[in-house]
Amino acid sequence: MDSYSETLERIYNLRGGIIDLRLDRMERALALFDHPEKKFLSLHIAGTNGKGSTSAMLHRMLSLAGYRTALYTSPHLVSFTERLRIGDTEMTQDDVITLADEVRRCTEAAAVTLTFFEFVTVMAFVYFARQQVDIAVIEVGLGGRLDATNVVTPLVSVITTISKDHQAYLGPDELSIAGEKGGIIKARVPVVFGKLSPEVSQLLKTIADERGSPSYFLGADFGFSLKNEGLFDYTGIKQNSSDLTLGLRGQHQRANAAVALATLELIEDRFPVGEQARRDGLATVRWPGRLEVMLERPLVIIDGAHNSEGVQALVSELNELRRGRKIKLLFAAMADKEWELMLGALGKAVDEIVFTRVEMERSAEPEQLAEKLEAGIPRRAIRDARVALRTLLAESQDHDIIVVAGSLYLVGEIRPLLQNIAVTKATTA
Repeated sequence: MDSYSETLERIYNLRGGIIDLRLDRMERALALFDHPEKKFLSLHIAGTNGKGSTSAMLHRMLSLAGYRTALYTSPHLVSFTERLRIGDTEMTQDDVITLADEVRRCTEAAAVTLTFFEFVTVMAFVYFARQQVDIAVIEVGLGGRLDATNVVTPLVSVITTISKDHQAYLGPDELSIAGEKGGIIKARVPVVFGKLSPEVSQLLKTIADERGSPSYFLGADFGFSLKNEGLFDYTGIKQNSSDLTLGLRGQHQRANAAVALATLELIEDRFPVGEQARRDGLATVRWPGRLEVMLERPLVIIDGAHNSEGVQALVSELNELRRGRKIKLLFAAMADKEWELMLGALGKAVDEIVFTRVEMERSAEPEQLAEKLEAGIPRRAIRDARVALRTLLAESQDHDIIVVAGSLYLVGEIRPLLQNIAVTKATTA
């Protein structure tokens, strides 16, 4: 049997080529394992931004309530095993080896050719079924209607936000993208919506009504209000909570928390979650790489914002943090992303930008990024991301702010280095 590294190489080799979104391959593959996706209950989370954070909140609150709760998310930041977890425990490397080999042998024998994400999704569903989880929180990979995860019939469907991203696959505008993400809405299954434009809300309401699915909208059926010292109140469908705290930074995360709490209200009859579990779950939730503080002096923040909506949330937080301090940005992006729009927003919020790249063919070239930045903003290109970070750290004062953003892949490369630096600083303090 392959080693762990050989197993991952086999799985990663399924990447590449044109993304072919369809569900028939998933149906055929899952049939080989007696449809594991039907053997556990689930929550299904889609959205342009916020779906990972919302999934993490739901997973944390349900776990603290005592349920055997699985979480399936993508992509991972550092380790492949981050994608599949039950409670606080990630899937082991040995389980990855064994299950990947089984899925490969079975699908090859049946002449079912899977994409990378389909293969991993089959692994997740088989793993969760065999581990006899009480409930699984399933994050959509891309879009919704034809996403590999859209074979589950959840207790609740969730759509967090809608904005432009992956237009080549989901459509050229927000309404087209909303139609694709609305494809996760199942007949007579309740659906919770986050912050949406009026036009998108109306489209998704129409889809839900046509399918007989009760719909609940942030700002209309439930909401939140900010208070001093990072506290917020939740005004729910039936339940209210005051003075909540959240382990994730950013006002947008309070909106995600409200969506998660509304979702829990809708499964109260099957999975009741007490007030303390809800409070503790929100207060202790962690979702690495999203406005995550890695160092304090200088303040180093990593954020996986990789589209215009995510960047706007980052800019809002930076404006709150600035307080006269200099902000330096380490930036890389995938060439197929709207990086010019991202740079347009970030360029107004920072004092200096160092452009770099990640170790992927899709990475935009830092020199090209630097050329497109509007005049007047100090910029330079350092192709090695780790060298770029160390350079910024060496040049920064304790009161400065360093932000690493533009791509989750960049965050994944930089985060382990920052963790090591943080440990070294702590032991030498």
